[in-house]
Amino acid sequence: MNGNGSNREGFLAARDTIAALKGTVECLQVNLSQERDANEGLNLTIESLRGENGSLQEKTFQLEAELDALKQEMKDEKNQKKQETAVPESEVRRELEKKLGFYYKDLKNMDEKNLTAEDSETLYHILTYTFKTLKKVGLQF
Repeated sequence: MNGNGSNREGFLAARDTIAALKGTVECLQVNLSQERDANEGLNLTIESLRGENGSLQEKTFQLEAELDALKQEMKDEKNQKKQETAVPESEVRRELEKKLGFYYKDLKNMDEKNLTAEDSETLYHILTYTFKTLKKVGLQF
């Protein structure tokens, strides 16, 4: 019986081992199923984010195009205003000659080597008036 008893013990041990392995396989199948579900969820999230990214890129391109159009429109309006307010060059020249001619004569009458305090004050006023006049006709400093 010794041989029969050891066979029986071997079969029982094998049965227990098979049962344990079945439990391990079932547990691994459940874990695998959960991982597949998680991966499917991640894949859905990835696809969703790709779609959202595509729509955001479209929106960005659209907004950039609108911005470029607005910039061009503003530039065109600015150029149009400049053209509307632009005075013909000959008119500007006559106006400057008329306004600054008197001060030019004063400037020529000064002795550059012997400037007095009064001459310095006159020069200051001439320069101030000159720059104000030039700004009025559109020059920017």
